[in-house]
Amino acid sequence: MPQSFAFTEGEDVLAYHGPLIHEAKVRQMETKDAPSGGKLRLYLLRYTGYSTHWDEWVPESRILKNSPENVALQKDRIKDFQRAHKQKVKAESGVGSGAAGGGGAGGVAKKARIEGPSEEALSAELRESLRLPHGLKLKMIEDWERITRERKLVPLPRTGGATITELLDEFKSAKTRRTAHERLYGEVCDGLRSYFNQALPTLLLYAYERRQYRDQCKHKAAAPVDVYGAEHLLRLFVKLPELLAKCNMQREHLTVLVAKLTELLKFLQSNKAKFFANEYEVPTDEYVRALGHE
Repeated sequence: MPQSFAFTEGEDVLAYHGPLIHEAKVRQMETKDAPSGGKLRLYLLRYTGYSTHWDEWVPESRILKNSPENVALQKDRIKDFQRAHKQKVKAESGVGSGAAGGGGAGGVAKKARIEGPSEEALSAELRESLRLPHGLKLKMIEDWERITRERKLVPLPRTGGATITELLDEFKSAKTRRTAHERLYGEVCDGLRSYFNQALPTLLLYAYERRQYRDQCKHKAAAPVDVYGAEHLLRLFVKLPELLAKCNMQREHLTVLVAKLTELLKFLQSNKAKFFANEYEVPTDEYVRALGHE
């Protein structure tokens, strides 16, 4: 093994993942050509306490020696993260604005909000993390205008590789060609499919589209993810912060999930022309008349 590697196979190390530092063990090492020239040293890490499908290749710059000094740094990062989160919750709860005395019902309510991460605060944090790229925001606005103002509909079923199932399969394939995370990406995509199928009829449709959904249910045995496409998947992303905040998910798992969802948003941004409909269809006179009787 080249002498240039700073860590050895089987060594216990610490590694940055998001804002926190986690314990891990080096499983493998390899070098790759860096885009800017030279060699990039990569390590396959097994995170302590996590199953193998959380293993990932990371550059040497994200790894620290498992030393007393770095363990102290790990603890400081946790404290900083918790302190920042509490300050965010405190700010969102309006502390100091109306019930500054600290006693009475107002003081009790504030204390309850600060003691642990509230659902509202976590939802706000996730909304910031899963903010849509500018190009996808424009797609959301265009989608709203086509349906609510122009009274048009997304053509269904989506064809030409543009269903949610097909775009998620392509995303997973593109990512797992370059990483060792096939099972992880598969689980994220499976979870999104399940969320979408459940959320579509109650959370993701404009009123003008509901009859279209019922018509699809009458004539198609396929699941919604095999009928709808990127337009409606984006609407799920807007709802995801609220939905994920209700889950009792460990912070470390949530951090990894948000990272993968962010990758998916970037993938959609890069492939807008392929996955989004160019033209919306004008509904039939029968469709419009039926809406008038509902």
